Amino acid sequence: MSTDAAALPDAQADFWRQRAIVRFGLGTAIAMILAVTIEWSLAVVSPIFVAMMLGPPGVRLPQGAYTKLLIGVAITFAVGILLVLIALPYALMFVPLQALLLFATFYKAERGLNPLIVIMLLIAILMFPALGLVNRSLAIDFALGFLGSLTIALTLCALAFAWLPSGPPPPKPEVTLPDEDTAFRNAWLSTVLVLPLLLFIYLTDRTGDLLVLVLVAILSQSPGLEAGSKAGLIMILANLVGGLAAILFYNLLVAVPMWIFFALLMVLSALLFGQLMFTSPKGKLYATGFTTLLILISATTSSSGGEAGEDLVTRIAQMMAATCYLALGAWVMRAFGWIRPKAG
Repeated sequence: MSTDAAALPDAQADFWRQRAIVRFGLGTAIAMILAVTIEWSLAVVSPIFVAMMLGPPGVRLPQGAYTKLLIGVAITFAVGILLVLIALPYALMFVPLQALLLFATFYKAERGLNPLIVIMLLIAILMFPALGLVNRSLAIDFALGFLGSLTIALTLCALAFAWLPSGPPPPKPEVTLPDEDTAFRNAWLSTVLVLPLLLFIYLTDRTGDLLVLVLVAILSQSPGLEAGSKAGLIMILANLVGGLAAILFYNLLVAVPMWIFFALLMVLSALLFGQLMFTSPKGKLYATGFTTLLILISATTSSSGGEAGEDLVTRIAQMMAATCYLALGAWVMRAFGWIRPKAG
């Protein structure tokens, strides 16, 4: 009897896990199929966010969280657009203001701000001005397209959870936040690390390398920066996994160029990655790899076309550039004594 009673919670957990995998696979596949078929502005954002929301732990967000998230992203994007419209023409005011906003974002991240909002702020602060240098309307169109795709993604997630409700949420782990002095120091280090690359991209007009800038900003949030380069190496491995899956997906689709085959292949791919994400100890690696798969498939199946292999090489090169920059930056900061070397 005791053995049966002990097995009951495991059986229930397995039931909710399998339901979450099915919800993830079908929900993400539907989002990707719609994005590739209709091709609205920044359509690939929708399946990426659907995968994030339906991925582990596979639990529905609290009541009203979707609306709050959409409003939060809209506010962060409004900050970026105002930066473009008001401050961008005045370089002497714009660069210090952008640096201050970067520092404030890193500081709030250290003090527990929602990681998704942090990423959205970094995109708004770093990408919008760079796009605005090319064309102001380009930055505005990017923001509106992103918000539209996010709205579609949140709607699809709400429908997915209504169709297949989730189980009880797992207990929240206790998070120990750094004190104000440590948070201030880490935010300052992250800002100092990002600014030279930001100025280099502005001065050389290398808007094609904006992904490297955003990756450096995201990875530089690791305390002391030691973990940032390690996280970059893990991201390279994850992108290799997703890239190889994308190349296989693309070649199969070339062999059988039919919409129904693409739809079935997308469902199968999402279910396989969902199984790995929910059951493997390396679930986060497979989650990043699946994001790479979605991006590359969207790029190669859109009306503009493209080669999965070439896109993969470009993406991996950008990842390696970001990782090398982080490692070099950490080395320089250790040389100046800004980062204390680890004992032993």
